[in-house]
Amino acid sequence: MQPRTNAGRRTRNAVVVALIVAAVWAGATLSRGAAHADQSGPNGPVGHFSRAVELIRG
Repeated sequence: MQPRTNAGRRTRNAVVVALIVAAVWAGATLSRGAAHADQSGPNGPVGHFSRAVELIRG
């Protein structure tokens, strides 16, 4: 069995990073679509967080 080369590690790391970025992008797109009904609130991650806090507080 051959040891892993630096090129192989870099390729694997690049694939893992690309998958993580794609997952985060897809999650952000889904949450933006789910929150699309209310346009009066702030946008971005802070807006989603403040809406979550409002839901928890009741």
